[in-house]
Amino acid sequence: MSKIYAGLGLSTEKDPVRAAQEAVHQAKTSFHSEKVSLAIVFCSTDLSHSTLLKTISIHLENTPIIGCSGAAIISSYGITKHGIVILLLGFPEDVFCNTGHVREIGTKTSLVAGQELGEKLIYGFQNVRRDLSIIFSDGLIKEGSNLIHGLQLRLGYSFPLIGASASDNMHFSRTCLHFNQTVFNDGACGLLLGGKVRFGLGVKHGWQPLGKLRKVTRSKDNVVYQIDGAPAVRLYEEYFAYNIAELKKELKHISVLYPIGIYLSGEKEYLLRNIIAIEEDGSLVFQGDVPENSDIRLMIGTKESCLDAAKQALSEAKNRLTGYDIYFILVFDSISRYILLGRNAFKELEAIKEVMGREIPIIGFYTFGEQAPLTAINYRGRSYFHNQTFTVLAIGG
Repeated sequence: MSKIYAGLGLSTEKDPVRAAQEAVHQAKTSFHSEKVSLAIVFCSTDLSHSTLLKTISIHLENTPIIGCSGAAIISSYGITKHGIVILLLGFPEDVFCNTGHVREIGTKTSLVAGQELGEKLIYGFQNVRRDLSIIFSDGLIKEGSNLIHGLQLRLGYSFPLIGASASDNMHFSRTCLHFNQTVFNDGACGLLLGGKVRFGLGVKHGWQPLGKLRKVTRSKDNVVYQIDGAPAVRLYEEYFAYNIAELKKELKHISVLYPIGIYLSGEKEYLLRNIIAIEEDGSLVFQGDVPENSDIRLMIGTKESCLDAAKQALSEAKNRLTGYDIYFILVFDSISRYILLGRNAFKELEAIKEVMGREIPIIGFYTFGEQAPLTAINYRGRSYFHNQTFTVLAIGG
């Protein structure tokens, strides 16, 4: 495979037009190819506006644009709560890329929307090897797992599907998706890469199980009503010796440090789900689906285990590209990790540079959920909806 060219730009300007112009200009200065094939754009919600994308499109002569909003933006330049980061990519003739998007998921179900997006991404790939798909979705849709399921019905269950759920400034009110010159929500967008693209992937969270295995005895989508036949909140009432009112006051702290982990037979890692609401009837609302009859454990995380997990993920990603150049790195980092690490959040970015190399362009954001495979004997390549993970994707060749 020929070289993929990458150029990275950042702006913290408050005006969308000036921010777009500055970020594009900076990205172009390090982009050493005549043609821009794709622009990936992550920005804070206050900049996630059609004016921003239209300005970028004008300066890039209608290059395809894809991306979303983030609670904080990650790049080689640092971590910022306000700003835009743009990655310009130039693909050689033997690398193929197709983009697509779906809107109004609420009117058609996540499963149907996933199938629709999968069809759009496959279009034109009939005689081309498909290597990898990268997906961005509204961080507030309730059926993130069904969106993945729909995509897998079209792309294949063992096909590498990696992505993230857009986030906002922790108000959980509106997350934004970017597709060409359009900003929208209640949807998803993505790209499909093919033609012998090489990549390394690492997915880890660092939370450890507490106590005994339990059974979800009643749930629907992302709401769990009963665990072991009792109101779901009982799990937390018993562990913390708190009533519902006290748990609600400590919800942010409990959600980050004590999510539940869904046990999957044959998998090394638990799938984490953090709580976003406790209802008066004792049900728990999670950021992601929890299937009925799931085996679950209460989980606990620390700053140290969190950072160790990030380093493990980076090592896994790099090892899969041994002997190859790394062209750029995508990072999808759970907002829960940002909250947990606090002032130490920069240590994850520093670890990326130490493991991967300081000159490689890094782009990413803090998410409301991550989509990626878990490495296991029975489910190799199958993707899941995650919370709390550090997901790193290195593209090389």
